[in-house]
This record gives sequence, structure tokens and C-alpha cells, in this order.
Amino acid sequence: MKTIDCAGIDKQDLRSMSNAELAVLGVRMVNRSELVLGCAECGETWAPQLDASGKLPFDFWRCPASCKNQQ
Repeated sequence: MKTIDCAGIDKQDLRSMSNAELAVLGVRMVNRSELVLGCAECGETWAPQLDASGKLPFDFWRCPASCKNQQ
């Protein structure tokens, strides 16, 4: 099971994260302007929804397909 140090990740602007930072989370940026992510394991794509205050959800990097890489 992969453990990720999540401190401060939800506070970052996803568009400013480098490809290397996203790779640590097991995701890649498919479209920066529309905030579309792709799973590095299974290829699933999704666009995390911002909350009312404009912040990312705590687990925005988790693959919606629940693949082994993102649990």
C-alpha cells in the first residue's frame, strides 16, 4: 500500500504542480487549463471538483476507477 505525505497538497494550485510532483501521486496532467488528470496505472481520466472555497478535495489524486495504484 502506497503512503503519501499529504500535508499541504490540498492547498496547492494543481495547475502549478510539476509533472514530477504529480508522478509521486501516481497521476499525470492531461489538460492543465481544464484540470483533467489521468491515472498513471490504469489510464482513467477525471477532473477533480473544487469545493465552495475553491480548494481541491483532500483526495483529488485518487483514481475514480479504484485501481491498485491509488488505494
